This record gives sequence, structure tokens and C-alpha cells, in this order.
Amino acid sequence: MIRKISIDQLLPGMFVVDLHKRWLEHSIWRLHFKVRDEEHIWRLKDEGIVEVSIDTGKGIDLPPSPMARINTIEQNFRSLAEIKAAMPRTVSLGEERRRATRLLREASDTVTGLMLSARAGGQVDAACLEPVVSKMLASVTRNPDALVPLARLKREDAYASEHAVATAALIIAFGRQQGLPEPEIEKLALGTMVKDIGQSAIDARLIAKPGMLSRAEYSIVQSHVEEGLAVLDARSRLSDTSVAVVLEHHERYNGCGYPYRMAGDDISTAGRMAAIVDTYDAMTSARPYRAALSPSHALRQLYDEGGAQYDPALVAAFVKTVGIYPVGTLVLLESGHLGVVEQLNPENILAPLVRVFYHTGRQQYLTEPADIDLSRKIGNHYGQIVRAETFERWGISPLRWQPA
Repeated sequence: MIRKISIDQLLPGMFVVDLHKRWLEHSIWRLHFKVRDEEHIWRLKDEGIVEVSIDTGKGIDLPPSPMARINTIEQNFRSLAEIKAAMPRTVSLGEERRRATRLLREASDTVTGLMLSARAGGQVDAACLEPVVSKMLASVTRNPDALVPLARLKREDAYASEHAVATAALIIAFGRQQGLPEPEIEKLALGTMVKDIGQSAIDARLIAKPGMLSRAEYSIVQSHVEEGLAVLDARSRLSDTSVAVVLEHHERYNGCGYPYRMAGDDISTAGRMAAIVDTYDAMTSARPYRAALSPSHALRQLYDEGGAQYDPALVAAFVKTVGIYPVGTLVLLESGHLGVVEQLNPENILAPLVRVFYHTGRQQYLTEPADIDLSRKIGNHYGQIVRAETFERWGISPLRWQPA
């Protein structure tokens, strides 16, 4: 389909068929072409191009409008209730949370050991992660609301290993929501655990550098993808799925990623899924150079970029996996109170069960926390959710108020 758009809407990966400018008024000799990158777009702007026509059959189309995405979110979350209700829970949240706490520390320690070995030039055998991955899959199967929220909580001095573990937990939940067989989910999780092993060869100060990276520094950071595969290729036997995760988790749907600038369905499903969980966990984690986003804010941002940087169908599926207000999210209520989401409501995804514990106006904790079902009008004196908040903003310990 031919679509006329403004130059500001033009994206890498789109196929231009008309510049809407006489050929004597610009120096562009090719009138039909695929947009390569952002620099290519700036060159068109410099030539005075203000609108173009694109062929959506030969290149990517415009992503849906923000309002269309919001409507899609609301429609998609109706099916989330059915998915959550159908998942068997053989263990209470409190019991599984205790197991998950120990498991996350075991997984983080194992990944840290691999990274230290890689940094020292020693042997790196990804097979040692297989038992941990199997335990993580079993945990999510028993109760999906224990491992994933806990994995989001990270120590500042252990971000690299705990980010690896958190993305593995997310992709396990994501894979289950997609109905993938367990062996395939384990391959996805193993790939996410080792996807950044190549960063061991890069100065840690560069990885955590605040502010913009120079072109040379960014090139060094990008090299971790192939550096990681080189380490693992020499000493590990990874499945094709795990290798795809390592190689493609920084590729982008519009072709603007790295290292190979792959686009659309040329990126494997494993790579497209890994890109989403990697970005989501990074956005919801505090870093030296920026504060963490709330889960709901991060999901909205992913949705806004769906169709450009991320596969929009997989983004919608991921949102179904974690929910608009995932378990463990801090939320502000209409009454001015803060609460933590304890359980999703199968009937109304926007009105979960919340434990209310703090009044922002008085800046004090409640004598007794109150468990409130926001879907019920009777007994709810707190109103509905205004927005998600971050624990850092209010100086509140997330560990203290995680669901038990």
C-alpha cells in the first residue's frame, strides 16, 4: 500500500517511492529506495524534503498511533485474566517467594563465576547454568508471581549478573505465555543468562558511564555481542536458539540495532523476544546514570516503540505476560496512599489486590497495612490507581513490601 507521510514520520526500514519534490530541486538521484538509518533521514531533510510516499509492501509501515496502542492494551488484558486463571499454582506465593529468593542468589552467583572466568581468560562453560535454568522454570510453573518480581530487585554492585538472571526469569514467563515447549524455554533462558558475557572484556566504568558515549566508546560496547559468542563458541555447545539470543538481543525491528542491522522477521523469534525482555529489565532497573522506570511506564514505552524497535505482536504478548501493574509494583491511589500490587484481578486487570501501607500527604506509614481489592466499591476508601510509582522516589525499601 502507498502511504503519504511527513518527513518527521519517516523511519529506517521504510521504502520511499516519491519525494514530492521536483528532481531539479534536490540532488537525490535515486527516487525509489529503502531508508538505511537516521543519518539517511537527516540527509533527506537537508535536501528540503518535507513529505514522502512509502510502499508498505516493500518496507515497514508506520506503527499504530498511541491511542490505538492503548486501546489494544485494554483489549489484550481481557485475555490475560484467562491466562493467569488457567495457570496451575501448586505452591503459595509466600512459600514460593522464599524458594525463589534462594534460587536467585544461586543463579546470580553462578553467572558471576562465569563472568569472572571470562574476564580472567579462563574456561567458560554455559552448561553449568542448565540446572539453575531448570529450577527457575519449575519456580515460574509453581507460582509465576514469585520469581519475576523478586528478580527485578537488584544490588547496585551486582547489576550485570542479576540483570542476566532477571531477563532469564522474564523470558521463561514470556515463553510460557507463548505456549512454547519447556525445552525451548530452557534454551531461551540459557541464552539470556550468557548474552552479555562479552561485557567481561570491557572496562566496567565504560558500561556504567553516565552521559552520552562517544562513537568510539559506543563501538567498544557494541563489540560485547561478538566477543561473548567467541568466548562461548570456544568452550560451550549452545543450541541455535541460545546462540540467536546472544547474537540478536540488540537487533531492532526497524533495522537500527547491532551488530548486523537485521530487521523484521530476519531477526529470529528468540532474538525479538530477548530484545524485549532485555530492554524492559534495563528500563525498570536503577543505574548510576538514571533512575528506574516503573514497570507500567516501561511497558507503555515498549508499546510506543512497538513496530519501530520491537515486534509489535510480541510486545503485546509480553504485556499480557507481566500485566499493566505487575505483582510487586508500587502504586499511588486516589486517596494519596501508596500500596504494593499483591495479586492481579482476573476480572479487571486495572483493579488488582493492593496492600496499602503509606500516606503520602502525612508522609507516614499506616499503623496496620490494609489489603484492598480495588475492584470492590464497598470497603474501598482509597479509590483507584492514579499511576505507578518507584520505590526510590519515596525512599521505601522494595524488599520490605514485596508480596508474601
